This record gives sequence, structure tokens and C-alpha cells, in this order.
Amino acid sequence: MLNCNQVLAELSNYLDDDVNLELSRAIAQHLVRCHRCWVLYNTTSKTLEIVSDALPPSPPVAVSERLHARLRRLYAPGNRPM
Repeated sequence: MLNCNQVLAELSNYLDDDVNLELSRAIAQHLVRCHRCWVLYNTTSKTLEIVSDALPPSPPVAVSERLHARLRRLYAPGNRPM
């Protein structure tokens, strides 16, 4: 059985789904029994969701590659950007 300190130490990994199945089950069981840890888990999870939704989407790879190529040409030795 995990205690609160162990759960809190692994909470970030648990939220990232970066724990093994045994640890994931142990944390889930602890969260069912421990209201304090569940509140922290729930609050952190919702905060991550809000922040993730607020981030602008990444540009498509092709657009990013074209931009980088243009910047390399513009800033190549001997060129002066306008």
C-alpha cells in the first residue's frame, strides 16, 4: 500500500501515464481511499487540461521547415536581413 508521500512523489508520472501497471493500480486505489490526495490529483489534472487547451497549436512540420529554411537563408553569412 502506498502512503500519501509516495503518491505525491509519483503524481506527475501518473498523470503523464508514465508509471507501470502495478504502480498505476496502487495509486488509483490510494486515490479512492484518500480524499486529500484525490483533491490534489483532480485539481492538478484539471489545471493541466486548461493549460493544454490554452496553448496554440504547433504549426505543421512543412510550415516549420520552410520557415527555418528561409531564416537560414536570410541570416546566412554575407546576407543582411531587411
